[in-house]
Amino acid sequence: MSRIPGRVASALLALGATGAACHHSAPTPAAVANPEAVDSVVGRVQLVGVAAMPRVTLVPADGGRALTLIGSPSLRKVDGLGVAVVGSRTGSTLNVTRFQVVAANGVAATDGRLVADGSVLYLVTADHVRHPLVAPSPKLWEHVGARAWVSGPLDHEPVAYGLIE
Repeated sequence: MSRIPGRVASALLALGATGAACHHSAPTPAAVANPEAVDSVVGRVQLVGVAAMPRVTLVPADGGRALTLIGSPSLRKVDGLGVAVVGSRTGSTLNVTRFQVVAANGVAATDGRLVADGSVLYLVTADHVRHPLVAPSPKLWEHVGARAWVSGPLDHEPVAYGLIE
């Protein structure tokens, strides 16, 4: 298994994935005993197929075969982004139970909910840490309560951002 960068490893931990839940191609005894065994994969989301019926896929960072992602409609909103996904795998399909944006255009990203407190806009991550955003765009302020991603170091103005939900 390739070494996972610290930020991605943190994302997987925040999603509740453990070392035992890492992506694996052969079922482990626990997976056979528990059909709801969890797999986690890091990669880039791609929408493929025709516009009328696009299919959401994940191209794994380790160069493995693309997986078809089933689950949250929000996955369509992260097309082209790096994500850490957690779910149950059957063949080349991963039924996603949760995911987290970890990169945008090769820049590390943070995924969370936008929360306003007075004149400060925070990005609250899955581990409940409140990250104050530096000089957030007025567009971000318009979406308080929404799930969003912000790329770049959180102690600087965002490099880029987008809405997830």
